[in-house]
Amino acid sequence: MNIIQKIVVSGAVFNKEGKLLIMQRTTDEEAYPNIWELPGGSKEPLEACEVTLVRELKEEAGIVVKPIEVYSSFNYTVEKPDIIRDTTQIGFIAELISDDIVTISAEHQAFAWIHKNEIDNYDITPEIKKMIIEAFERIL
Repeated sequence: MNIIQKIVVSGAVFNKEGKLLIMQRTTDEEAYPNIWELPGGSKEPLEACEVTLVRELKEEAGIVVKPIEVYSSFNYTVEKPDIIRDTTQIGFIAELISDDIVTISAEHQAFAWIHKNEIDNYDITPEIKKMIIEAFERIL
């Protein structure tokens, strides 16, 4: 069995109304299809996590952010017949530098700006839900 270790970063980005950006994965994603998540993505070799965050949020959502601080992390595995992905996800609080107009990439099918009390309206993994709650606690 082949095991690949990955580092993924995600951004908790709030707009001027205090709403947090979440995005819905596409139906054909091999891992977690249709699940809502914080925007982010995989770190490239020799790339700083902060650089990954800025690059991924621009690619996935069309927004420009400034990383502020790491506030949360968790580990998860995705097992396939021939491979196991051992992933560490690092969550950043990120300041929105551009406007809050989102342009989604092919990796997502929808986005939403949500208040804390709207979390349960979306299909979100328990780990990401915990990250979202922690992010709201940081900014309130």
